Amino acid sequence: MGDRPIIGVTGGYLKKNDFVQGPYTHQDYVQSLFSAGAVPIILPIAPNDAAESYEALCDGFVFSGGSDVDPRFYGEPPSLQIDVFNTERDASELLLMKKAIAAGKPVFGICRGLQVMNVAFGGTLIQDLPSEMEQTLQHVQKVPRVKSSHSVRVLEDSRLCALLNGRKTLYVNSLHHQAIKTLAGELRAVAFAPDGIIEAAEHATNDRIFGVQWHPESMAAGGDGLMSHLFRYFVEQCAQIKKETV
Repeated sequence: MGDRPIIGVTGGYLKKNDFVQGPYTHQDYVQSLFSAGAVPIILPIAPNDAAESYEALCDGFVFSGGSDVDPRFYGEPPSLQIDVFNTERDASELLLMKKAIAAGKPVFGICRGLQVMNVAFGGTLIQDLPSEMEQTLQHVQKVPRVKSSHSVRVLEDSRLCALLNGRKTLYVNSLHHQAIKTLAGELRAVAFAPDGIIEAAEHATNDRIFGVQWHPESMAAGGDGLMSHLFRYFVEQCAQIKKETV
């Protein structure tokens, strides 16, 4: 096998018409991981018995963005404002995340992926920001996804701050209407939007587990050096796992 780590990217399901349908994830994930030195593979929604094979195949995992998380997985009924969710995808990803973490594989949650991470560790979600929160800023931006739209504050003593070259404030893109409500006990919130929404979290003790609410893959694909560095760091972690298992 080659030297590049193999990174699984969770995929959703897209149906354009009866002739065009199947597993989907945005090209920016693929481009950013290739640029960082990895070999990305898209992981289709799969039965539960495939999770172990996925875990064995990959050196690390990016849990990608996509549809809402079915609130049954954090013990709530669906609100009137919740968008489309895919229960099968949620069940598949929650199981895969637990297996990946148990195996010591690096995990990078992006947007929905951060939310799945929080639910996997026992946290809950805001099902719809505009209807549940007062005076929220625009979290579903109207400019192209490669562009940033609002600021975030990063905690100075976080691993994320170190990865961002000590930056305590930066601008990010934003494409979500759900967010973390109750943070899981094993996670630490390390970045916040001006309205208080959690924008990033990392595991309290495991430096191989972190996630962000924005879309660094698109900013990296658009040439943002700091976001590209996040992917290089993650790929380096996965490369270390590959060396350990050879």
